[in-house]
Amino acid sequence: MDNFLSNNLDNIKSETDLFGTKVDKLSMKDRIGFLPISIWEPDWNIVKKLKEVVGDNAKLRGDSSYGFQKNQSIFNPHLAQMILSAYCPPNAKIYDSFAGGGTRGFIATAMGHNYYGREIRQEEIDRIVMQQEYLNKHFIIVKKDAQEEPPIKGYFDFSYTCPPYYNLEIYSQLHNDLSNAKTYQDFLGMIKKCLYSNYLSLKKDALSVWIVGNFRDKDSNLIHFNGDIVRLGLEVGFKLHDELIFWGASKCAAQRCGQFVANRRSVRVHEYIIVFIKH
Repeated sequence: MDNFLSNNLDNIKSETDLFGTKVDKLSMKDRIGFLPISIWEPDWNIVKKLKEVVGDNAKLRGDSSYGFQKNQSIFNPHLAQMILSAYCPPNAKIYDSFAGGGTRGFIATAMGHNYYGREIRQEEIDRIVMQQEYLNKHFIIVKKDAQEEPPIKGYFDFSYTCPPYYNLEIYSQLHNDLSNAKTYQDFLGMIKKCLYSNYLSLKKDALSVWIVGNFRDKDSNLIHFNGDIVRLGLEVGFKLHDELIFWGASKCAAQRCGQFVANRRSVRVHEYIIVFIKH
């Protein structure tokens, strides 16, 4: 296992000095691999290594039998590793309301956690299962609507997830697919049910991390999705524990800055890491 996959705030590493004395390595860099400030950036060298861990490589993407859609993006694997290093207890039982993509499941498994994910699209589950066989890494993923109550209440130690961004991308024609909501308000009503199910799944004092970004609707109006997630999370019983910015866009995003002259709209290069706690 790469050293960064063993990082965890609760795992204190040590080394032996020249006199044979055990010395604990207590710095944040040693324990989680980065400084826990409010803006996180990925290490693109680590991203490259972790893409192999999750099976996001040219071989799999070039094989149509694995079901990758054209230009399909994945959750940044280094972000998943950073979240688990900083916020998740060791050997945790992890719940994910939206398991599509598989990245969070593969990273959690590689880091020694027990991951349980929900996904409503059978074809996406089938693709992830094929990846599991290819990588010889296995975790639980079930065909289930994230709005439904969890299998066991108060069972999981931790949760992290990334929900759909309304109808920016239509994932399926299923009526309970959040991307098919008729209006943004309908979509938020569905998200609230997912948040409540997520809340019920967790033990007392467990953390739940949601990765979201503000986005523009089809009329180019800016939707404050970040604020809506926080508001709804509080309504279902969570308390807001932390909020960070993840600046994870590639350098090519800067190439779009010339559009600012025409529309006076900034190029969005960040997402929000919302950390709830269940008291």
